[in-house]
Amino acid sequence: MSEVTGLEEILKNMEDKLGQARVNRISNKALKKQGERNKQTVKKYMASYIDSGKTHDLVISSGVKSNPKRVETGWASKERAPIVHLNEFGYTRYGTYVRPRGMGKLQAAADEIQAKAFGEMKSDMEELAK
Repeated sequence: MSEVTGLEEILKNMEDKLGQARVNRISNKALKKQGERNKQTVKKYMASYIDSGKTHDLVISSGVKSNPKRVETGWASKERAPIVHLNEFGYTRYGTYVRPRGMGKLQAAADEIQAKAFGEMKSDMEELAK
């Protein structure tokens, strides 16, 4: 996973200019917006192997969590996690390895999110700080 350097300096400069409460509001709004984008990206990649649509419909984005501030994307129902795991990594059935249509789709979604997230968050925070 990539790591952002200099983030503490950026937040410190923003706090000096805008105040801590406003920086918290701005970062929370930007994180919520990014969480929704992450959710839509995961749904887009899962759409290629929809069967009943239950897994697709249960994708959620959490609220803002702290230490460190983050949003998480997952499934509303914990019963879907084993099914998602089997779809993502494949499984062995009667001695034969089965490669489902959804194999590797979530990794592709995570790669896309990782590539775009920092730039999108930066532009959101700049827009909200105006």
